[in-house]
Amino acid sequence: MDGAYPGFLSAARGGKLGLALSGGGFRAALFHIGVLARLAELDLLREVAVISTVSGGSIIGAYYYLKVKELLESRRQDGLTPTREAYIQLIREVETGFLAGVQQNMRMRTFADRRQNARMLRQRYSPTERLAELYTQHFFESLWESGKPIRLRDLPIKPKPALAQLPTVPLLIINATTLNHGHLWQFTGAHVGEAGGRYEWDHGLGPLLAKRYFDDPGLSAPQRHRLDAITLGQAVSASCCVPGIFEPLSLTGLYETEQGEPIDVRLVDGGVYDNQGLVSLFGEDCTHIICSDASDPLKKQPTPNVGLLSAAMRANEIMMDRIRAKTLADLFGRCRERCAFFHLGDEVGEAAFPYAAQPLVKALTYIRTDLDSFTDLEAYTLMYYGYRLSGGKLAERDEVLPEPPSAPPAEWNFLTVWDLLVDEQRRGELLKHLAVGANPFFKVFYLKKPLPYAIVFTALLFPVGVTLFLFSLLPPLPPWVWGALGVLALSLLAYSQNTRIIQLLDRIPPFRRTRRRLARALTPLGVPMLLGLLGAVITWVHLNIFDRMFLWYGAVDRRRLPSGKKAFWSRFK
Repeated sequence: MDGAYPGFLSAARGGKLGLALSGGGFRAALFHIGVLARLAELDLLREVAVISTVSGGSIIGAYYYLKVKELLESRRQDGLTPTREAYIQLIREVETGFLAGVQQNMRMRTFADRRQNARMLRQRYSPTERLAELYTQHFFESLWESGKPIRLRDLPIKPKPALAQLPTVPLLIINATTLNHGHLWQFTGAHVGEAGGRYEWDHGLGPLLAKRYFDDPGLSAPQRHRLDAITLGQAVSASCCVPGIFEPLSLTGLYETEQGEPIDVRLVDGGVYDNQGLVSLFGEDCTHIICSDASDPLKKQPTPNVGLLSAAMRANEIMMDRIRAKTLADLFGRCRERCAFFHLGDEVGEAAFPYAAQPLVKALTYIRTDLDSFTDLEAYTLMYYGYRLSGGKLAERDEVLPEPPSAPPAEWNFLTVWDLLVDEQRRGELLKHLAVGANPFFKVFYLKKPLPYAIVFTALLFPVGVTLFLFSLLPPLPPWVWGALGVLALSLLAYSQNTRIIQLLDRIPPFRRTRRRLARALTPLGVPMLLGLLGAVITWVHLNIFDRMFLWYGAVDRRRLPSGKKAFWSRFK
């Protein structure tokens, strides 16, 4: 096998190989699956010593790592041993299992439970913590011992010594960013804490929050208890915590100031510091690096929007692009001949995307970087692109054919995309579907199918009719009554969004007193539970009607949908 791959591939097998999986929501995760599939075919996954993940890459990276842990610890019922074929089988399972989790729609499911919604309204319980639970439930739980929490300290792989062929046992590093000091924060199975490196300089923000090791005998009892309570789901949720969208994950009880005051560590998306996950690989002294980069490329805007919010968002995109450019310059400066880099947006040949390579790649770069449902068409095209791009890049590096006889391609579900590409009509439909995927909300309506509009129109007839009838029975209300109702509605909104704006309101004494009185009045009435129920109902409608409909229109094989959903939607074929 080694003899078939001169250059990078054979050299990587003899060094310390690091794999970086970038951020970019589920779009990135699905692209990474295609890259993992090609690396499995080339028998490189068995050689990976360090996996460094960020944001969306952390979800798929943790999922894949648990599959490897299950394999190397001989806990699989099929008795697989760690051969090349076994790793291909792992990625086959990742391909189907991970997509099933993605199609549960993590973004909307965050608000699908009325009790948890009420907790988020009235307690220090954030959507970020809720997402940590959902990641565990829909991705990681099935790969863990039933009923046991997936603690971070239990993550290290302990391979069975009886294994005849023991591959490299990988280390998983999940990256986040601390708002406290602005440093890189690492979650591993051995420690958590800030990591220093060549990107750090003395800018007056204080020393690093030293790494806390799980086996450190010098930890106090409260520190040990807090450290032991950190879960894999929380680590992944912190790594995916996009500032301004999700509330930072809070870790308390691990550090104190010099004056003995507790430090509340606030963690946000690892992409704020390094969206490619390369800095951690530099710190681990990896001799060879494979970087799968599905981050959002900076897009040209001939006429930028000069609105206040739009300009701020555009400036942030430019800043993130500069950070990415600096990190990649460091990568190529360190080991240009010892790295392989695949970026969503790179051109691929007509052999991979026949007849429409440029429009397809452009459409994929515009697909949302979100945590909602992705259809089969979206997911398979992203996987296919990652697979073809990585295979082509590695073939160029080593001057071998993409499909050498010693590493035949496996049977992947996403290869069905080829059938769509070679047919002109189906290729056009695929491009239209991918274009719709650029919209973060109401995607099923952008498909311009009549059924979604008919459902909404029919659903609105009853409440609108009832409301108009009730208003017709009431006498005309004076303006001050409408004003009072408006103030009450705004007050309820302020109370329901306490985790976002209460801190701002509490800075103004009159607002603080008013808000507290309102909270005391509304809590006995069960308003948080009522608002939580309302949010859950709206979420249920979206998940079970419009989201399922979007997945139905984008399904490659509708027979593969869960039986209940298949039966429900079969009437709309």
